[in-house]
Amino acid sequence: MFSASLSPEAYAVTVECNAGGLPEAVKATVADPAAETSLTVKGQLDASDFDYLRELTALRTLDLSQATVAAYSGDATDTGITESKANVLPSCAFLSGQYTSLALPQGITEISEGAFGGSKIETLTIPSTVTIIGEGAFSGMADLQSITIPSSVTSMGSMAFKDCPKLTDVVINARIDSLPAKTFTNDAALRSVTLPATLKSIGASAFAGCKALKSIDIPSTVTTIGDMAFADTGLTSVDLSSNSLKSVGDWAFSGCTDLKTVTVGSSLTTIGKGAFYNNTSLSAELGEIAANLTEIPDYMVYGASSVTSERLGETNVESIGAYALSGLRDESVALPSNLSYMGDNAMERWTNLTLIDAKSIEQVPELGSSVWEDTPQSETVLYVPAELLTQFKDAPQWQEFDVKSQTTSSAEIADENPSDIKALFDGTLLMVEAACDIRAVQLYDITGRCFTIARNYEGNRLAVDTAPFDTRVFIVRILLSDGTTPVLKLFR
Repeated sequence: MFSASLSPEAYAVTVECNAGGLPEAVKATVADPAAETSLTVKGQLDASDFDYLRELTALRTLDLSQATVAAYSGDATDTGITESKANVLPSCAFLSGQYTSLALPQGITEISEGAFGGSKIETLTIPSTVTIIGEGAFSGMADLQSITIPSSVTSMGSMAFKDCPKLTDVVINARIDSLPAKTFTNDAALRSVTLPATLKSIGASAFAGCKALKSIDIPSTVTTIGDMAFADTGLTSVDLSSNSLKSVGDWAFSGCTDLKTVTVGSSLTTIGKGAFYNNTSLSAELGEIAANLTEIPDYMVYGASSVTSERLGETNVESIGAYALSGLRDESVALPSNLSYMGDNAMERWTNLTLIDAKSIEQVPELGSSVWEDTPQSETVLYVPAELLTQFKDAPQWQEFDVKSQTTSSAEIADENPSDIKALFDGTLLMVEAACDIRAVQLYDITGRCFTIARNYEGNRLAVDTAPFDTRVFIVRILLSDGTTPVLKLFR
């Protein structure tokens, strides 16, 4: 049984049918179904009727709000369905549909995988009866701009909104504990996302490629962030300080070239390799990022040259992975006392390095290959415990540094300025002049604490501002172009 009528107000066709009867109802009403642009359906539909809807390629407005979805059992549909439950929107139901307006059937509880894949719908309201959203349900929707996922939803499949290039705003009220993998991958226009307070994990590549996403509030309930979860996004800051967050996956924030700040909490004990890879704007201290780590993973801040090694020596880090700290710009670094291993190229390209403080280290760390490749080792002083001095001097790669057992000693300090060195204070400004070019001036207090390292790229004069330092007695080590390193004690 079916009936059909023409809606004079909208010049749209309205048909009423039983499950499986849509083709007959439309053909009885419309002279050329393939040319029809607007259709309202009442009654019941089943999976076979959605096959027919996909044939009506001219449809732009489709109203199913007065229809329900019946169960289906029979021959395989075009999408391979032989069985389908009542109130379930079948898989690929609106695949590649050119609709600009679509109202869904009433009472549906599930939107199956790929239901809207590739369709042109601009706006869509998910009924509050829906509890399940299938894999890739809305993927590839080229014109979808915003979506709200109702609180009735308790399960979502992966890639639900993947490759939706115009999607800008999303509110997830769903009662889910996991945001699935690739939920919003490559949604380049996505700028605003509200995540549910029930969330415990963010899946792999969930937001990868969301270039317009500048900020996001990660719920305090989240314990894990998956591999590449926020890779290549536009994030400018990240707050990982929640007491619940325990792990961040491999490459989780890699390629976030606008990321400037990261805040880390005391519960974060696992960070995956390349987590902040190539974050060229990131300004952070290693001592904060690695505060609760025993291992700095491979490639962790590779290419993040604005990261500093500040407070690294205060951590309990035992190993530094391959290429983990490649390309940093520090002039000095203190190594953790527990450090026992450094991987291949771990600290390569530290071209500004002049000092390594390893005085608190408990053993000579094992090394991978080329740990300090393209780093000026012969011009860099390595301070080590006196009892390990010989071992460091005999160890491959370590021996290439200027290895010393303490910051300075009375024997190294000149009683008076050498005749070819002039060093004096003009107020808080230390003026240094030498007979040859000065490469750098290093300032310490009498306990061996390094205040600063000032570099000179050419010339035999250098001025160093000592106003920030709370001592009157300075140990001044001068690195000269002729290879000598006179050390002076000066009073300000």
